[in-house]
Amino acid sequence: MPDVLQGIQNILIYGGSFVVVLSVVVFVHEFGHFQVARWRGVAIDTFSIGFGKTLLGWRDKQGVQWKIGALPLGGYVKFADDADAMSTGPREKIQDPAELAEARKKGLFHAQPLSTRSMVVAAGPLTNFVFSILSFALLAFIIGRDEPTRVDRVMPGSAAESAGMVSGDVIISVGGQNVADFGDLQPIVAGSIGEPLQVVVRRGDADVALQVTPAASAEDPNVGVMGIAHEAALVGSERIGPVSALSQGAQNTWDIVAQTGAYIGAIFTGKESGDQIAGPLGIVNVSGQVASSALSAPDADLGQKVLLLALSLLSLAAVLSVAVGIVNLLPIPILDGGHLLFYGIEAVRGGRPLPASAQEWAYRAGFAVMASLFLFATWNDITRLFPGAQ
Repeated sequence: MPDVLQGIQNILIYGGSFVVVLSVVVFVHEFGHFQVARWRGVAIDTFSIGFGKTLLGWRDKQGVQWKIGALPLGGYVKFADDADAMSTGPREKIQDPAELAEARKKGLFHAQPLSTRSMVVAAGPLTNFVFSILSFALLAFIIGRDEPTRVDRVMPGSAAESAGMVSGDVIISVGGQNVADFGDLQPIVAGSIGEPLQVVVRRGDADVALQVTPAASAEDPNVGVMGIAHEAALVGSERIGPVSALSQGAQNTWDIVAQTGAYIGAIFTGKESGDQIAGPLGIVNVSGQVASSALSAPDADLGQKVLLLALSLLSLAAVLSVAVGIVNLLPIPILDGGHLLFYGIEAVRGGRPLPASAQEWAYRAGFAVMASLFLFATWNDITRLFPGAQ
């Protein structure tokens, strides 16, 4: 019976955190489209979070139907003249100049000037980036600066414990390489199974040199680990002001953009495989782990755990929001970047869009690419979560 209750608890934590994080990111993206469309006088029919059967819905005074769908894997803003939720084209093609002018006055999206359509489409991913900047800034303002290489826990029987490392140590360098955070530390340790590494830590006011020999991870015998953990703190060691926090938020967002761009470039040049691309199952797993870690934080009361949970999920949402912004700007038809590509071609052609047949084939190709990417990412998730499935 306890195992059943634990299973139900895990489903609620993992499923609930996934729905919350993804819904926030999707809402931010679609709200960007929505707000700019409303500002430009575009008639909007539906604002949906999720797909499929409507679980909850209402219509506001402007006639917009707001709804929550049963499948929480995305969302959309449907304009009054859209043929479908992906806004791939109008229900009816208008050729007559007088009718086009009348449709523009009515706020029909596909009759709007190229500038308006471009602004509405670009607003979604750009709002994702703005959300990430503000979220990271809020986190920095609330938490302050933290020691990113502070050791909060030393696992019993680990290589770190054998070497004499203790909670509170701040790692300065490993194997002669300076480390700024755990992201710098992990690649060095991961590839050093059985190799003694000199680790310099700051302990109080003194620097202490230790010799740590990473052991093989229980999850992956090909990856070395020291057996230490760094946990998010409710309050960092140094408080910062709003301007510094905003600067930190912008820097964090740019770092993710740069790292993602470098990774995508490395895939195309053959320097990296695509095994780090994650799909819905991967997001479920990460969001569940983040939530579980926050709720099981040691020496924290219920209020502190709830606050840590909120901050942890906000941090994850900020990271995911950057990813959504980047992906949506890819020049793939059915994505925002694909729409912007078509608008760019239309501008080059003097206001003449691509023929409808060419757009239709492009959208079909775009759908095939995205479906293939979804299946590939899902397979990555399965092989990571269930190694025996390979």
